[in-house]
Amino acid sequence: MAHEALDRLIGPFDSAQSYSRYLQGMAVFRSVVEDMLSLVHWPMAFSAWQNERLADLIGQDLADIGAAAQRPSIPSAPSSSLEAEDILGMLYVLEGSALGARLLYKRAQALGYSATFGARHLAVQCRQNGRWSAYLKLLEDAVGIDIDHVAKVSARTFEIAEMAFERTLHERA
Repeated sequence: MAHEALDRLIGPFDSAQSYSRYLQGMAVFRSVVEDMLSLVHWPMAFSAWQNERLADLIGQDLADIGAAAQRPSIPSAPSSSLEAEDILGMLYVLEGSALGARLLYKRAQALGYSATFGARHLAVQCRQNGRWSAYLKLLEDAVGIDIDHVAKVSARTFEIAEMAFERTLHERA
C-alpha cells in the first residue's frame, strides 16, 4: 500500500544523515502540497478548519542541522481548480501524518533533536491531539462529496510524497 511504500522511503532515521534525508523529503512534499492548498478557495463548509503549515518549521529544522532544503520538481495539480474532495483527500494524508509523528518524534529525540532544535515540525504535530478527529468529522459532515474521488486524491497525495522522497534521495546520491 501507499503508506508502507512511503514508510520504506522514510526509513528508520537512526542517524543524523538519515534524519537529514527525511527532513529533505518532507520539506519538498509539504511545500508542494501546502502551496497547492494555500491558493484554494476553501468551501464554506470548511470555514472552521485551520490548515496547518509545517514547511517553514521544516526549513528551520533543516537549518538547525546545517542542511539546505532541496527543490526537486514535483508535478502537482493546478491549485485554483481544487474541489472539496481534492482538499479532503490531501488533508487525509497531511493530518494522518500527525499520527505517525509521535513515533518519528521519539526517534528524532533519540538523535538529540527537540521542539526547539531540529524537530520543531514533529513537536507541533504531536501537540495537536484533536486534529485527526476533527478531520474525520469534517469528512463525515461533508455533504454531497464523492468519497471515491477523495480516496483517489489521497492516493495521489501519497504519490507526491513518494516522489518527493525518491527525488530527494536520488539527488543526494
